[in-house]
Amino acid sequence: MDQETLDEFGRCLDIRYKVLDNLTDGKKTYRAQIVLTNKSERTLKYGDWAIYFCHIRMIEPGHLPHSTTYEIHDTGMRFTHVNGCLFKLSPTKKFQKMEKGDTLKIKFKAQYFSVARSDLMPNWYLLFPKLRPVLIQSTVGEEMSFVEPFDNPDSWKRFDYELTDGSSRYDHYNPYNLQERFDRQCCANVGPIKTSVIPTPVKMSVNEEIQICLSPDEWVVCAEESLNKEAKFLSEKLNIPVNNSQEVPHKITLQLSSTLKIQDKAAGDESYKLTVKADTDITVTAVNRAGIFYGIQTLLSLVQSNKVPDCDIEDFPRYPYRGMHMDVSRNFHGKEQILKLLDVMAMYKMNKFHFHLTDDEGWRLEIPGLEELTQVGARRGHVNKTDLSSLLPLLGSGPGFDTSGSGYYSVEEYREILRYAKLRHIEVIPEIDMPGHSHAAIRSMKARHQKYMAEKAREKAEEYLLSDLDHDTSCGSHSVQMYSENAMNPGMESTYKFVKKVVTEVKKMHEDIMPLQTFHFGGDEVPYEAWEGSPACMSLIDSEEVKSSEDLMEYFVSRVADIVAKCDLDVGAWQDGIFPDETDLVPIARHKFKSKNVYVYAWQNVWESGLSGCAYRLANSGYKVVMSQGTHLYFDHPYEPDPEERGLYWACRFCDARKTFTFMPDNIYANVDVKLTGEQLSKDYIRKHKEDHDDLKKPENVTGIQAQLWTELVRTWDQMDSMIFPRLLCVAERAWHKSDWELEPDKEKIAERQFEEWSSFAHKLGSKELARLDKMGVAYHLPPPGAHCLVEECKLEFNSAYPGLPIFYSTDKGETWTRYTTKIDTIPDKDVYLCTKSVDEKRTSRTVIMEKPRKD
Repeated sequence: MDQETLDEFGRCLDIRYKVLDNLTDGKKTYRAQIVLTNKSERTLKYGDWAIYFCHIRMIEPGHLPHSTTYEIHDTGMRFTHVNGCLFKLSPTKKFQKMEKGDTLKIKFKAQYFSVARSDLMPNWYLLFPKLRPVLIQSTVGEEMSFVEPFDNPDSWKRFDYELTDGSSRYDHYNPYNLQERFDRQCCANVGPIKTSVIPTPVKMSVNEEIQICLSPDEWVVCAEESLNKEAKFLSEKLNIPVNNSQEVPHKITLQLSSTLKIQDKAAGDESYKLTVKADTDITVTAVNRAGIFYGIQTLLSLVQSNKVPDCDIEDFPRYPYRGMHMDVSRNFHGKEQILKLLDVMAMYKMNKFHFHLTDDEGWRLEIPGLEELTQVGARRGHVNKTDLSSLLPLLGSGPGFDTSGSGYYSVEEYREILRYAKLRHIEVIPEIDMPGHSHAAIRSMKARHQKYMAEKAREKAEEYLLSDLDHDTSCGSHSVQMYSENAMNPGMESTYKFVKKVVTEVKKMHEDIMPLQTFHFGGDEVPYEAWEGSPACMSLIDSEEVKSSEDLMEYFVSRVADIVAKCDLDVGAWQDGIFPDETDLVPIARHKFKSKNVYVYAWQNVWESGLSGCAYRLANSGYKVVMSQGTHLYFDHPYEPDPEERGLYWACRFCDARKTFTFMPDNIYANVDVKLTGEQLSKDYIRKHKEDHDDLKKPENVTGIQAQLWTELVRTWDQMDSMIFPRLLCVAERAWHKSDWELEPDKEKIAERQFEEWSSFAHKLGSKELARLDKMGVAYHLPPPGAHCLVEECKLEFNSAYPGLPIFYSTDKGETWTRYTTKIDTIPDKDVYLCTKSVDEKRTSRTVIMEKPRKD
């Protein structure tokens, strides 16, 4: 085969993927089908060609990855697991040539289930030895049109099998029909939305009848020298000059006061008062600069058409930690997108940016002296498995090196992000995930070893090695995400030298901008079996420094924590990093950490898992807990239980903005709703399972709340925006403001008051906040409309999740669209196409169809 022929097959080989059945084999496997159609004039013959593609479920798990390959005998094709999600489909000698128009169906099993289009990855490609790899065009693009519809319950349901106790496990979820979505999106009639601020202030008195015009000719910003940056920030937003001396009619005064009181109590660090009076101008008063900044954000939120109402506001946050976690390792997102995210976080008074910079799929931060981390670990593209020049093209990034699979922040770019965050009073918390999720780092340090060994510099080659070269893990253990070479070796001193080098260099980057306070080492999802048989680990055990292989994780965590403590830093970790043995769920003793604070991010709360009480167990053990629960705060989940909605579903089938809004961080058990199947749970379900119930005895150790976005499925900036917004505004509300209904003991009254408050919040989004996001270029998620037929009136009524968002309908299959304003007459002989648009009408939701009644 030559390059021209390979290129033509890339253009003309049609691929279709379909999930056939999730239910037949219980929870073990699902059945799927890949259909190849040759649309080329050339014949596709047996040869040394192969199709490479990413698949997030293990294919034929009864055989792979432990066998080298698995043959589908009646097709003449075989699967090979390369690493992670990367697979190879190649012909065997039984392959029958394919002429133009010929089709080949390849049926196979894959692990667990697949119920959404976004489970599949784009950018499959063809490879032939010594030729340039070629993308298969039918699989290119974010529309994922090569994935066949999930058009029956067998394809969109996950469970239908009997448990050992004789009960059944059945998936109750179906995609919403238009009526179900209408009912779910219904909001109370809250009347005209008055002046509002998100997050809700503690105390706000507004007189809307008095509006003050902020004319640049009549107003100046006045501030003492220590508030120059905040004054400049406000000046640029309002186009009002900073001037402390010029006589003008009106002033916006920013002032610090050590004696400030809020509700007759001494004001905290982030408290502020905002006063807007026509006769005494505008004043923002706070104890420190952060409070001044939040007062400014409230003022900016109040300004409409250059006018601000007369008001008095006293405010302070519920929690000191109000965070957003962003993963840029799975798919890289550049500096500009991060700066935009920081802008929106600041607008809603969020103050912690948890920056997930490394993982199996990429190392995204330049580390001086360890250039291989970005030369190798920040590049994804097609290479031979043994080639250490880059990582494999994981997560659908394709064979080239110019996609979201590649990229990193230089030291200067990272420092620019720090400067930007500091101006907005946001602390950046870098995470270097270890010892698991470290494939990129391990491969990079192998490349470094190879380079220096070629120069006969053994000492330098082994200085930062992270894997025991005498221990091959490539065919043994695999991580949850199917990676070999995933875990740093805890038995090697070079591992800890690497950790110290990275921590030291990251701390240096922060020093003169935003002194590093917390170093997050990850610690999650470690495949402990990767260390079995390692000579370095066995040597550590033989030395009696570690009692047994079961203690290796705690040993690693302790060593890393000591390194961090010696750098005078606090420690951050995911909850499983502090529970080295999940069988007994006893956390590492707090006194073993020398840092002043250890922040643990509690994420594992699938209700039937027996892990949801760990958050309180950690708090009671002296750890600072950041509530990060997967069921409500993981933004990699879809907004609806629909195959066309982007997202994973490991903690819950879906998580819309309303669900996030109703999260009660002070009472984790009050959030119990449904099992993974959608089966309703009583609110006392957890209390009946004593192994999963720790009462919170030290509430002062619950320090805050954080949203998470993991980016396995997020390749573009618009996808990133859509997964984060508007859910992040709900997290900002819960982190800053505690609602009265959270204290309500009566469950029915909680639900009633939640509905009322959510209705008000949803109206605020649709009438005001989403328009602010439009102006910032934020591509927030647009839920499609719901529809209701009023049979007696012969009318159709439509609604959106956020009242005020424009709804459009079409009766000519989308050729022309009409804006919906009021109920319309039923249209019995035509399908009605429906969509929601952004406030500025530049973007459109997915289209849903109200089908005309079908005749029998």
